[in-house]
Amino acid sequence: MENNTYNVKELAHKLMQGTISPDEKIWLDAWYANFSDEEVLLSASKYQTPEQLRESILNKITARMETPGKPARKVITLWRSIAAAAAVVLLVTFAALYKNEVLEVVDPAKQVELVTSPGKHRQISLPDGTRIWLSPGSKISYPDKFRAKERLVKLEGEAFFDVVHDEDHPFVIQSGQLKTVVLGTSFNVKAYPDEMISEVTVISGKVAVQEHDLPKSKQTIMVLNQQAVYNKTDRSLIKKDYPNASKFLSQRTGLFSYDGASLQDVTDDILLQYGIRVNLAPGIAQKGFYGHINTNEAVDKTLNKLCAVMDLRWSKLDNGYYLQPLPPNN
Repeated sequence: MENNTYNVKELAHKLMQGTISPDEKIWLDAWYANFSDEEVLLSASKYQTPEQLRESILNKITARMETPGKPARKVITLWRSIAAAAAVVLLVTFAALYKNEVLEVVDPAKQVELVTSPGKHRQISLPDGTRIWLSPGSKISYPDKFRAKERLVKLEGEAFFDVVHDEDHPFVIQSGQLKTVVLGTSFNVKAYPDEMISEVTVISGKVAVQEHDLPKSKQTIMVLNQQAVYNKTDRSLIKKDYPNASKFLSQRTGLFSYDGASLQDVTDDILLQYGIRVNLAPGIAQKGFYGHINTNEAVDKTLNKLCAVMDLRWSKLDNGYYLQPLPPNN
């Protein structure tokens, strides 16, 4: 609130102390007459107009300035000028403190909701510069403007986050009963509504994970190459080392690498990526798979690669696919 000559707050204090010059008083009166009180009016305020708000502040200040038992001041106009100057200080301070609330009235934030179909990945940039890689069959919602103390997003499914650092505004992901809080880091959240297990894996930085609405004393703090596993059934939250956390850097774009993972784990990933169930013949679920799959390709092509490595064949069923060993001598 400055121009090239005067500072409003300084002039307001000089007026209250009786040290303001005539030229300064003229300037301050003109500034106050043009002050946009609408900036500090909230929708929930009991004052319906700027004039009501201004008059209320002036009356309260004037009442406090008048000392009981003493004759009333002769120069009431001076007191009103002093009160007006003090009101300016309060209004400017009020506008600064409640800037976000005022903006929500003038230009309210809108909630954005994005959903990915099975087999489709999507990269998102948030208003603060944070980048998100949303996995197939997932949903995320967030405000188009971050104005609250927390940068809150809601996730159903799986996403990789690369969060822009902001010490004063923690980034919070609410995924079902799980709450993940960060300042700036890279991590993966896997929390599908139909799955009993939710996971948060840290690739860089530090992340706090807790059950939603529980105190901070119940949270788990993780750093690089650690993972928090939450079980919805018994509400347990455990932390473990996860040396292969960097795999999520490629998985966020649909590229999966396996170094002896069970066939059951591989087909579980196929289910989440394509939304297609793969049933396994008896006795093959624990066979280890070494190789790569690209879930951006058609599911038939992915199954062909998987079966070629594992000596299997697939057939299509009404509710998905069925994998079984190749016949003898084939």
